[in-house]
Amino acid sequence: MSASFELDLVDRFVVGAVGQPGSRTFFFQLASGDTVLTFKCEKLQVAALAEAVRKLLVDLPAGSESAVSGDLVPPILAEWTVGSIGIGYEPELDRVVVVLEELVAEGDDDGGRVRFFLSRLQAEAFSGRSVDIIGGGRPTCPLCATPIDPDGFNCPCYN
Repeated sequence: MSASFELDLVDRFVVGAVGQPGSRTFFFQLASGDTVLTFKCEKLQVAALAEAVRKLLVDLPAGSESAVSGDLVPPILAEWTVGSIGIGYEPELDRVVVVLEELVAEGDDDGGRVRFFLSRLQAEAFSGRSVDIIGGGRPTCPLCATPIDPDGFNCPCYN
């Protein structure tokens, strides 16, 4: 069984990628006090969470606290790999709640889970940073939107 975590408002929640475009590994990282937790994830999970956070924040008034974003803090050692992601809003706390659950084999119910809270500005900073990280990959072909491999690329639209 992997470790599970329950945290209140975290100091920071960032996304980062390690490796060269085309073979990057993505990570979510959060910090609360001296505790730094890192979770491996997929690029599509980053994009989906960033979009869900953006949509959630559209209907909320602007926050007043400061936001901290930035890069991953080494060493980058993942607790586990993210499977499912959930988000919500706690109006009494004026906080966005994020739940990450471990990717587990079918039939295995003993995966890890982390639940934590973000201020609205932290959520905005995460969403904006996610767009930057995702956009830092390989350029896409303007015809087929497929990532262009620097070692060679054959656009299927030319066939």
